[in-house]
Amino acid sequence: MPTRPNDPFIPSWSQDQLDSPSPPEPDAAYFDYLLNAWVLSKYADVLAALRASSLAPSGPHQRKVVEPCDHSDRAQMRAETIEALSPRQLRTWRERITCEVHELAGGLPTEEPVDLMGDYARPLCLSLAAMVTGISREDGARLYEKARCVSAAASEPYDLALRLAAKGANAELRNYFGSGPESLRDSGFVALSQTLPCLLGNAWFSLMQNPRQWSALHQQPALTEQAIDELLRYSGLARTLTRIATEDIDLNGSFIRKGEQIILRIIAANHDPGRFSCPHQVDVTRSDGGHFTLGAGPHSCVAAGLIRMAATMITRPLVQRFGPPAPALPVEWQGGSGFRFPRSLCVCLHVSDGG
Repeated sequence: MPTRPNDPFIPSWSQDQLDSPSPPEPDAAYFDYLLNAWVLSKYADVLAALRASSLAPSGPHQRKVVEPCDHSDRAQMRAETIEALSPRQLRTWRERITCEVHELAGGLPTEEPVDLMGDYARPLCLSLAAMVTGISREDGARLYEKARCVSAAASEPYDLALRLAAKGANAELRNYFGSGPESLRDSGFVALSQTLPCLLGNAWFSLMQNPRQWSALHQQPALTEQAIDELLRYSGLARTLTRIATEDIDLNGSFIRKGEQIILRIIAANHDPGRFSCPHQVDVTRSDGGHFTLGAGPHSCVAAGLIRMAATMITRPLVQRFGPPAPALPVEWQGGSGFRFPRSLCVCLHVSDGG
């Protein structure tokens, strides 16, 4: 059951937070009467929900029944995005960002506090966001605060003030992105400039909590791509996703009626011992993939390849050059029921032998 320290109508599974002293545990599907929603957290149940065509994405405040619809428009948008994110295009962006990544990593100070979020992750992600969406870096810098407003509302979707601010910010952002696939316009800029650094912050925090795993990557940086997938599983970002039933459905034995909402505990499913061996341990050599951090089925993240490429390119020079960093300040967490992440990661870096 969710812990409810403040508002009983806002889900808050504290064990699903990355800094929780207790690991997330999946539960059998149940209906939460305070939240007025089904709660699914076992891997098999979440997978079935993500694959179900009769469950549609919804917001936490949506109560209007959604009718089954033609998915052709969505399919066309995904096809356009996949074409724009071809392997050849990803290689081009990787080559363009590589020099900047290595230059910034090589210039990080040692033996004195440095913020891996503000001094490394965010500048690189903003540069990549401008590159991918086709705007200038100057425009990207000007639009950064608007994108931050949109991201803040996603991190706490139950906050009305944040939602209103995000609505205005979204309207302004759309004016700057008039061409290219829809998912690589304003929403792509927000995802790359805001969501990606949050994801990296969670991943690096997990590595810092597991210095032997950081050391393993330092000694074998070629494992970084594989390690990123493990860190996506373990650290995640989005804690929950919300769906609404467009028709009656029997989901692994749970009879869900048309119009009922479903909350998917993504983090808990990614830690299901029925799917992953030793799920509460970080193992950068883990090979059993299939996590839900980037979705699954028809609702999988269409930019998953771009995210994995960027996360790998930005992380590899960090673990290759430096040994496990020492925390310089306590981590301050930011976000809400949607996702949480380190506001900053202040550490002292040192160049280890072979770095």
